[in-house]
Amino acid sequence: MNLRPAAALFRFVAGLIRRGGALLRRFARANPWTAATLGVCLVCAAMIAWFDLPLAHLLRDNLPRETFGFFKVLTDIGLSGLWYVLAAALLLGGRILAGFSSTIARHDQFMNLARSAWFMVVAMATSAAAVQLIKFAVGRYRPRYLFDEGLYGLDPFGVHMGMYSFPSGHTQTVVAAMTALTLIYPRYNLLYVLVAVLVGSSRALTTIHYPSDVLMGAYVGFAVTMWLRRLFERNGRTLRVDR
Repeated sequence: MNLRPAAALFRFVAGLIRRGGALLRRFARANPWTAATLGVCLVCAAMIAWFDLPLAHLLRDNLPRETFGFFKVLTDIGLSGLWYVLAAALLLGGRILAGFSSTIARHDQFMNLARSAWFMVVAMATSAAAVQLIKFAVGRYRPRYLFDEGLYGLDPFGVHMGMYSFPSGHTQTVVAAMTALTLIYPRYNLLYVLVAVLVGSSRALTTIHYPSDVLMGAYVGFAVTMWLRRLFERNGRTLRVDR
């Protein structure tokens, strides 16, 4: 049996894969955020098509009641009001303390705290606006419509925003807040990551959102916050307040 044609075809395909991989690596190095965004979108599309539906049924039918109850309580940490109140308190406190400072150094320190808190507010609000635009454009039904009415799919550019699941707003809020806090006060980075992971996971484990909703919500919160960092840290300024 002559295996030369098959071997030649295999080498040709392997060469194409290597060249394609090299092109992708060069593109990713030159355009990291574009590559990351495309990658997350592709992963989310695959999850919507093949994984989210069976995972939602699996979690709904098999998650222990105690575990469900724990994450149901935990998920409220992602409520936006909590983090906006924290940021507003830091902003107001920084301004007030700056006004009472007896030295220029202390005044500048507290003004930087207020500026960093303002950054946190802007990061959460801007990423929330991006999430709402995506929700409107995609129009994905929430899991409760799957379990109650058998609806699984998309209704792009609809008017019923409360129905829409993709991306997760709670996850976006907490990831934006935790990313901002990592930049502002990085001493407790591990805690911030833990909070973000637990809240994001809770949205999927309690079947309030599908896993791809959580992934995209986390990415939007992180990406928008990091993009805004470049604007706030221009001219050598820093967001850190623990120096």
